[in-house]
Amino acid sequence: ENTAPLGTNFTVPVDHRSCRTGITAQERAATIRAILDPASRPSDFVRPGHLFPLMAKEGGVLRRAGHTEAAVDLTRLAGLKPAGVLIEILDDNGDRANREYLFALAKKFDLEIITIEELIRYRRRIERLVYRQAECRLPTKYGVGRLIVYGVKYETQEPLAVVLGDPKAVAAPLVRLHSSCFTGDLLASLRCDCGDQLHLAMEMIAREGAGVLVYLPQEGRGIGLVEKIKAYNLQDGGLDTVEANLALGHQVDSRDYGVGIQILKDLGLSKVRLLTNNPKKTDAFIYGGFDLQVVDQVPIVGPINEYNARYIATKRDKMGHRLPIDL
Repeated sequence: ENTAPLGTNFTVPVDHRSCRTGITAQERAATIRAILDPASRPSDFVRPGHLFPLMAKEGGVLRRAGHTEAAVDLTRLAGLKPAGVLIEILDDNGDRANREYLFALAKKFDLEIITIEELIRYRRRIERLVYRQAECRLPTKYGVGRLIVYGVKYETQEPLAVVLGDPKAVAAPLVRLHSSCFTGDLLASLRCDCGDQLHLAMEMIAREGAGVLVYLPQEGRGIGLVEKIKAYNLQDGGLDTVEANLALGHQVDSRDYGVGIQILKDLGLSKVRLLTNNPKKTDAFIYGGFDLQVVDQVPIVGPINEYNARYIATKRDKMGHRLPIDL
C-alpha cells in the first residue's frame, strides 16, 4: 500500500549499471537517459540507486493533480514521449520553494512557468470530457423537461442538465450554470442565495419557453460540503465568506466552469444568455477558448434577509459580483 503523504507513486530507486556511485550529476543524467530509452531492460539497472522512477496515473492531472502527472501531460501535449523529469527546487534556506519563490525565480531568469491548475483548465478546454450517461422526461412545476445525467472522464462527478423546451430553436436561450448547494438548494438555508437563484433560474427559463440549467457538483465554491460547514462556523465567529475560505487554506473561489460549458456545447448551443451575477462565469466563456458566445449576462437576484445580507454584500464588494449597491 502506498502511504506517501501526497500519494506519489514511487518505485524502487535505480542507477544505471555503468555508474560508479550514481550520485554525480553526470551519472544521474546517464541514468535518466537510460530510464527513458525504450530499449533499456531491467538488467541495465542496479537497485537501490539514487533516482526514483515515478508512475503517473492514467488520465493525468484530470485524475490526480500532481507534478508527476503534469510532467507527463506536458510532454504528451507537446507530441513527445509521455515521460519527464522532476526536480525539486529549494529556497535560500534549503526548504522546499513555495509558489511565490518559484514565480520570482522565473521572473528573474525569464523562464516560462505554469501551474497545475492552469494545465487542468487547458485540458478541460481542449479535450472532450463529458458524455451522457442517462436521461429521462422530467415533469416539474416549471414545465415538462428533460433531465440528462453526464459523466466526466477521469472524474467521479455527475453533473446534470435540466432542459426545458427546445433551446436549439432559440437564437440565444437562457442558461444557468448552477453550483450545488446542499444547505441552500435542499434545506432552504437563509445563509446564502443559492436556493433562491436555483428556483428563480427555472422560473425565468420556463417563462421564455426554452433554456438549460446545468447543475454542477461544486459545493461551497468548490471546497466541498465539509469545508463549507467549517467556513460557516468561522463566519459565525465574525469572518465573512471570503475570509473564512482563506483561513481554511482555500482559494476564494475554486470552481471551474469548463465542464458546464462542454455540456452546453453537447446540447448543440452556440450562443447563450447567461443567468449570473458572477463575471467569472462570463469570463470562462470568453477567455477559456470555448466556441460558445455569451451575448448577454442576465442578473439573477433573490430575496435578501438578515442572514444572507452580509454574504451577498461580500460577493459584491470582494468578489466582483454585479449586485445592487443598496443591500
